[in-house]
Amino acid sequence: MRKEAFPRSIRIKKESEFRLIFQHGIKSKGENLIVFRLKRADEQGQKFGIKIARGIKRAVKRNKIKRLIREILRKNKDKFDKNESVVVWCKITGGELDLHRLEEELMNLIR
Repeated sequence: MRKEAFPRSIRIKKESEFRLIFQHGIKSKGENLIVFRLKRADEQGQKFGIKIARGIKRAVKRNKIKRLIREILRKNKDKFDKNESVVVWCKITGGELDLHRLEEELMNLIR
C-alpha cells in the first residue's frame, strides 16, 4: 500500500522559478533551514521546492534530507496559503539528521 504522495505537479523544478522566489519572497531563517515564501496572485496554486546546500557532499545524505523535508511539507501543506510558492533551503553541514528536529524547526519558521 502506497502512502499519500507529494505529486510532481506541485513541485518547483525550474531554476527561474527558484530565482523568482529567492528575489521576491519573504525569508525566514532557522538553525538548519531557510524558508522563502511568495504569495502569487495568478491563482497558480501551491508549489514547493527544496534546495540543499553545496556543503553536503554525499548524494545519499542529500537525498535523505530531501525525502525528510518532502515528507514534512506533504504532512503540513494545509498550513500554507493555497496560492503560495515555498522553497526550503537546507544548510545542514554535519551531525545526525532528525525528522522531528527538522519538522519542529520548519513549523517555527512558517508561523
